[in-house]
Amino acid sequence: MKATVFDMKKGIFQVSLDELSQRLPADGFFWLDIDGASAEELQLVASALHLSEAMSSWLPRFGQRARLEASRQHIRISTWGVGASGLPIEVHVLSTQECLLTVHAGCGSSMDRARSIYYWDAVETTEAQHLGLLIIILTELMASFDPLLERLDELLYALEEQVIQAPTETQIEQLVRLRKQLWSLHRIWEPQQGAATQLSFSIKRLPKMSERADIISDYAERISDLMDRISDLRQRATEALENYGTSVSNRQSQVINRLTIIAAVFLPLTFLTGFFGMNFQWMINRLQSLEAFLFLGVGLFVAMSVTTLLLFRRRGWLMEKQASKLGTSAAAPTVLRSQVTDAKNSGAIGSPPAQPGL
Repeated sequence: MKATVFDMKKGIFQVSLDELSQRLPADGFFWLDIDGASAEELQLVASALHLSEAMSSWLPRFGQRARLEASRQHIRISTWGVGASGLPIEVHVLSTQECLLTVHAGCGSSMDRARSIYYWDAVETTEAQHLGLLIIILTELMASFDPLLERLDELLYALEEQVIQAPTETQIEQLVRLRKQLWSLHRIWEPQQGAATQLSFSIKRLPKMSERADIISDYAERISDLMDRISDLRQRATEALENYGTSVSNRQSQVINRLTIIAAVFLPLTFLTGFFGMNFQWMINRLQSLEAFLFLGVGLFVAMSVTTLLLFRRRGWLMEKQASKLGTSAAAPTVLRSQVTDAKNSGAIGSPPAQPGL
């Protein structure tokens, strides 16, 4: 277990479990951060802080749904942060009038950033100290998800390009894992968002709770923004899976088209072979010269093949790849012209800036 105390008078220092009761500040507000403690150790921490039975039993219960409770005596929040392993880690936050307690297992970097950006001299009242530090902790825990979402965004962008260019089964497995990871993030924050929104509306009706209501409301808005990012990535992953199916269908249709063209080329040749392969005595007696062999046996087959290929080329069946490239290159200037036209219509370019009134 790692216990770190942030005291407004003595600064930051670490304490052991045995000397926790003696070294905790007796007067003034402080922040106690517990990292990697067992259930028994958390019970000793609760005893040192003189917490109630309900609070001491809640601290070690991880893996539950979101919990946000606010009263005149305390604020209790179950939230999440990203640890060094890159996986979400549950964090329990308890704010009372005397101290602020955070319990987790692996979110030390977020807590270090929160301590480094918090300045005790920037606030005057004890209530402002409580609220300011709580806002910073919640903000840093939520900001720890930004690198994770950026990595998922880069991975999804690479998969989107690969799915269009060369779809493989490995990409499907990666997209499915990515969707599961995004769904787990969505499942983590969805109850948090609902609980924070409901709590902010509830405590606004209580007297002298406006500041805490603003904190919870701001926290709910930040969760909403994070949920929007997660939802966008989930939507993109779903669209990438759909694009994979479309790309595979297009490639299969191209293969079928090629096989159809090959079969269509050999179809008239097969007909000629079958026709001249019939053992009619009249045909056998009269088609005996070299000229007949060159004309009917070679020339007719060559002419039929050339005629079939020219017909296919005229219909565009042999120029699918070239036509697709030309279509892509021609579409880019069209899109660019449309963007320029829209920009001109909106006044973004091509129009002088408005003069201020006199």
